[in-house]
Amino acid sequence: MTDAARRAIYTIKIDGQDITSNFEPHLLSLQIKLIDGGQSDTLDISLNDAGGRINMPREGAEIVATLAWSDGGGAMIFEGVTDEPESEGSRGQGMVLNITAHAADMKGKTKEKRQAHKDSAKFGDVAKDWGKKADLDVRVSDKLAAIQRDYWSMQNESFMAWGARMAQEMGATFKIMGKRGVFVPRNASASAGGKELPVVMADYGRNIIGWQIRPLQNRPRYNHSVVRWYDRKEAKWRKETVQLMDEAARAPLIDARKSGDKDWAKDRADSNAEEAKRGKGGGTVTLIGAPEAQAQGLCRISGVRSGIDGNYRVSEATHSFSRDVGWVTVCDLARPPLNTPQSS
Repeated sequence: MTDAARRAIYTIKIDGQDITSNFEPHLLSLQIKLIDGGQSDTLDISLNDAGGRINMPREGAEIVATLAWSDGGGAMIFEGVTDEPESEGSRGQGMVLNITAHAADMKGKTKEKRQAHKDSAKFGDVAKDWGKKADLDVRVSDKLAAIQRDYWSMQNESFMAWGARMAQEMGATFKIMGKRGVFVPRNASASAGGKELPVVMADYGRNIIGWQIRPLQNRPRYNHSVVRWYDRKEAKWRKETVQLMDEAARAPLIDARKSGDKDWAKDRADSNAEEAKRGKGGGTVTLIGAPEAQAQGLCRISGVRSGIDGNYRVSEATHSFSRDVGWVTVCDLARPPLNTPQSS
């Protein structure tokens, strides 16, 4: 377990002003939830608001919250925009002020619907250009940035919705964090710049508080992913197939959506294959505060038992701090792919 002198520390800044000392006497809990794509990361702060004396932050304020250990070792950082504050309470229970925030500005330009198209371009160039119009600095991994298509379109949808759609088509993870947007390959364990995400070391007897893990989830398993597309030159239907390397499975994962474009079909088949791999076992592990725990990264379980120990993908990481419990990290886990898919 941790040294008695080691303690969790936090900071909170709103619109650039450090208000940590103002909140310190009133803080009940602070929670940062990191999700691996499709939704925005969130921050929740609960304060003892006896007498209603705490100044409520304005909606849309920029907020930065950090969690770290007093003896160093990295920090968990959240950047986002506040929602409307909420007051709750009753005559017998007192008053609580809840402050929530999203990493993506849910009322900014990222949510504005637009019509746009671009011919014969690479995805990286399109994403950065359209992201700039949504006030985002967009970063795309080299692999995704190089994807070339004859036609890209934004169909009366927001950049957030378009990004989520593209990520689903290409087997990617799309996230917005403050003023930054990121596209990385699904299950890549790396940032858009190619830097490996840190591995969470979960060791029984050292930092594991508890776990609930299944070695193999009872979900449909597939041997390969298939997407059909129409070859106009040959006037016939063809298919793109990606092997999942699951020897215990025999059934194909067939996408009901069909395409007139080979590249689109290939991207879609890869995406379906990457998502199918996440059904192979998983669960949750609760740890003493682990700042390195991030969605999309790896968690290495050791010392639990044979069949459970090993590497897992972190699909969601929740960092919670309270005076009574301290800093606790809960990781939602899924089995990562054991092999690289082969296309045909």
